[in-house]
Amino acid sequence: MSDHILDAARDVFEQYGARRATMDDVASAAGVSRSTLYRAHPNKDDLLAAVLLREVTAFFDELDRVAADLPPGEAVVACFSAGLRIMREIPVLGRLALSEPEAIGALPGRSHLMTSQADRVARTLRRAGATMPDDELLLVAELLLRLASTYLIDPDGRLDLSDDEAIRDYSRRYLSPLVH
Repeated sequence: MSDHILDAARDVFEQYGARRATMDDVASAAGVSRSTLYRAHPNKDDLLAAVLLREVTAFFDELDRVAADLPPGEAVVACFSAGLRIMREIPVLGRLALSEPEAIGALPGRSHLMTSQADRVARTLRRAGATMPDDELLLVAELLLRLASTYLIDPDGRLDLSDDEAIRDYSRRYLSPLVH
């Protein structure tokens, strides 16, 4: 039932945005009563956080697959390039990042999400063979995440995010050397 509710909520947030979506919209889309929805998620912020956590977890699962069997520098290149592409393909993230970035910034536990995902990136890079000390690797992993998230929130700039080769070149030149 929970996946069904999260699927419906994701669709509603994509359609209306976080501000305009209501719990009634989600209950209706999920085909459940309001009381069922509120038992699972006591408020809209909790529901939005659950939807985004699920999407972000799937995103990092895919990046773990992308990085498999690559040396650290190439893992950075492949994951940064794939990550920017995948972020564009997750409609709820794109919708909120472009039209309501404050909705993501105001999520309860957001700082924990950043650190836990940076930990995950660091583990992926360690599996790829990164040899730098843990504290440095964690800082670099967080830097890579923060940089990628700025491209999600503000995609217009000198780096053409529709050009995968330009992204790969950028990450090979500037980001890959950060990891050793």
